[in-house]
Amino acid sequence: RPMKMYSTPAFDVDRFASQGVVMDFLPAAGKGRNTRTHVVHIAQGGTLGEHEATMRQVFAVIDGEAEISTEHGPRISLAAGRFVIWEVGELHQTWAVTAVTAVIVETDAELELPEHFVPVA
Repeated sequence: RPMKMYSTPAFDVDRFASQGVVMDFLPAAGKGRNTRTHVVHIAQGGTLGEHEATMRQVFAVIDGEAEISTEHGPRISLAAGRFVIWEVGELHQTWAVTAVTAVIVETDAELELPEHFVPVA
């Protein structure tokens, strides 16, 4: 099969009272499990507004520094190179301390977290 190249559709996100958010959408995985992957860009001072996770969600910061809150808890720093996992129904919000680029993976699959994934306290 020859390689095919596509443009990544990008949309401003204003759902959940979000501000300063642009998301690049990648195609959903097909057969079997339900998995979606997105790249999100949050402007400094922007927020991906409070909402419930509709599937298990991995939020991985690639560049910049964010703060996150779960279930109205305190804001916690999430720097580049770290990720958080929210389970279905968890209420959460993200704020961009600096401009942030992150990858979001939403899935109904179990996550494999072997020993080289070390939890951060």
